[in-house]
Amino acid sequence: MTSKTIFISRSRDQIGSALRQFEANGGVLYAQSLITFEGIKMDEVSSCEVVFFSSIRAASFFFQSHAKPNALFACAGGETARKLANQFQIACAFIADEAGNPTQAAVEFKDWLKDRTVLFPMSEQSLRTYSSLIPWQQKTELVVYRTLPKPVVIPPCDYYVFSSPSNVHAFFEVNVLPIHARCIAWGQSTEAALRGHQIPVLYCLKDGSTLELDAYLQAHVFITLDQ
Repeated sequence: MTSKTIFISRSRDQIGSALRQFEANGGVLYAQSLITFEGIKMDEVSSCEVVFFSSIRAASFFFQSHAKPNALFACAGGETARKLANQFQIACAFIADEAGNPTQAAVEFKDWLKDRTVLFPMSEQSLRTYSSLIPWQQKTELVVYRTLPKPVVIPPCDYYVFSSPSNVHAFFEVNVLPIHARCIAWGQSTEAALRGHQIPVLYCLKDGSTLELDAYLQAHVFITLDQ
């Protein structure tokens, strides 16, 4: 393996097996989240028929102040579903297949929801892709945390994996992308944030999982690095 470099805007416990193997084989890896999170005091919410979690983080902050409601659960993506099962023993009745394509997934969720009431625990910076399609009288939006930038200077790399729009914006507060660098986006919202900075995207993850990232890196990126 060559001494090529890869940056991913995730902590080391969230990077997947392919990047760990890349580093073990001599590649230089920078795994660093560029954001941090802060809980927001929540009011009590009325009962609902469905609770939708867009991320495991929304669930974690929600359950700091609320007991598990007697409701159905829904979430964005298989990775979030697995974490909900492992951390909170929650089985989701609806899982968005392509979490990396939230616009389409939001339509599928709306069709599944029908006329049931739904609670959306969310970030203060949420794009509200899912909740925006639901009539106001059918939904409750509960802001449970905020995202704060924690920019860090990253040495120049060959590949960059950006995991969220907030990480993109924090990166460009103190960094400039090398001309030769190639970027991988964790879903369409992250892709849009990169394009907003006039950055072309090599690949956009569809389901937003470490398994998908592992497969793409093994099939495309690592072959290039070995040449």
